[in-house]
Amino acid sequence: MSEAASGRDAASRAVMTLAAVVVVIAGLRSIGPVVLPLLTAAFIATVSVPVLRHLVRWRVPAGLAILLTCLLDVALLGGVGLLVGSSLGGLNEALPRYQEALGTLFSSFVEQLRAAGLPLERDELVPFGDAEAVIGLVTELAGELTSLASNVVLVVLLVVFLLFELAPFRRKLAILLGTSADLERFAGAAEMVQRYLFVKTWISLLVAGLCGLTLFAAEVDFALLWALATFLLNYVPNIGPALATIPSTAIALLTLGPAAGVAVGAIQLAIHVVVGNVLEPRWMGGALGLSTLTVFVSLLFWGWLWGPLGALFAVPLTLLLVSVFELSPETRWIAVLLASAEWVEEKRIEWGWPPPEERRPERDEIRSPLVSLAPKAKAPRDDERNAG
Repeated sequence: MSEAASGRDAASRAVMTLAAVVVVIAGLRSIGPVVLPLLTAAFIATVSVPVLRHLVRWRVPAGLAILLTCLLDVALLGGVGLLVGSSLGGLNEALPRYQEALGTLFSSFVEQLRAAGLPLERDELVPFGDAEAVIGLVTELAGELTSLASNVVLVVLLVVFLLFELAPFRRKLAILLGTSADLERFAGAAEMVQRYLFVKTWISLLVAGLCGLTLFAAEVDFALLWALATFLLNYVPNIGPALATIPSTAIALLTLGPAAGVAVGAIQLAIHVVVGNVLEPRWMGGALGLSTLTVFVSLLFWGWLWGPLGALFAVPLTLLLVSVFELSPETRWIAVLLASAEWVEEKRIEWGWPPPEERRPERDEIRSPLVSLAPKAKAPRDDERNAG
């Protein structure tokens, strides 16, 4: 086969691969309502596994341990549902009061700007304090939560089945993969994702507890609701903690005044910074394994694909993909592109890859499929060499 034909085949394979990826993404987007309950159940089951293991170690029968774990999950979900329902109702009733406080704040802000010599009218700021828009947002959020509540029974059943399937699933993997080395690699990848979720859950509980205590001490309205929002948004790296401080700071600003609002926001940001930059890396036991760019792009992609829940599960899903790509030598180049530099260096040593400075292109046995798309230089013919 000629080099030109080989290049065309490589380009055709790349186009076909890209087309397959587009079809898969379109399919995942269309089946979101089916996949999201399963993802939620898998998330709850993963976080519940340590509780189940502790019960088994205490010599509780496996069936009873699973039942007790699921009852604990149901109790937590029920408590969260009651908290969200009551808080949203109270928030909807308090919106007119907040609208009035917002109007007063805008008037004071306009007067200060006029005193500084900036000609700004209050009517220009009215769209930012439109109560109807806020009420519509709350109504839409309540509708989404009602839709999620209708799937609670399905999610709980899926959690039960997933917990019962833990032991048989490991044996099925052993039969499917064939070798103990492949099973250990797959188990290690699953353990990494599980450890991330478990540690992240405890970190989110700590952050939500500290922020909740701050809000209670400052007597901010609906402190439990904002603490719950902090817990959930803390799963979203980088931008989640910042977003979590916005609603509670806004409520404090409207009800307690500018000084108290700024203080509440600053304390919450300080909690996020200290826990996120000091405690979290230590508890995680090293780097996350994903580059900062990958984390940000994954938030955009999974959020676009499946909405807020997709953004919530963005990092675990991307970690799982990196772990799966790592298992096969043919797809490790994708894992390398997505992972952080520290993770890549650790895996390079584990895989036995030589450092980049010691590799020669003509002897390089670890080549990305992208290299095959590059045009190759033609070897000179005999008459050309003789002429030279």
